[in-house]
Amino acid sequence: MTVRLLIVDDEAVIRALLQRHFVAKDYIVDTAANGIEALQHLADAKYDIVVTDLLMPEMDGHELLARIRDEYPLIRVIVMTGAVSIDNMLDCLREGAFTFVTKPLTDLAPLSDAVHVAAWIVQGWLEQLTLLQRMKSQPQGLA
Repeated sequence: MTVRLLIVDDEAVIRALLQRHFVAKDYIVDTAANGIEALQHLADAKYDIVVTDLLMPEMDGHELLARIRDEYPLIRVIVMTGAVSIDNMLDCLREGAFTFVTKPLTDLAPLSDAVHVAAWIVQGWLEQLTLLQRMKSQPQGLA
């Protein structure tokens, strides 16, 4: 299964860096500069994981996270931010974030690990769904 990833950050350099990084790891990656653009992408295509910055103009990560939770509940959302505080982290987790990664992204390993785990979970769900669909389509034996 190819995992589809949406990177949302108002900094073009961060978007480009993360897109190159995850494309090299065989993810399909799109980017958006803010929450409004992200919602347009989500309406147009199916994504498995969204990686979003928290502080952005027009629509911040908190609002985007809430919209994704309400409209696309199966998408795993990873929040990244330089505005690190216990309150921010707990708020994001309460709002439905899969996990929280701190900026600056001097080491991409924590974010890569978070995306990998989220992708593994999504793949597990899809395998279970496929199995259930096969079981449903098979004729029932005589009891």
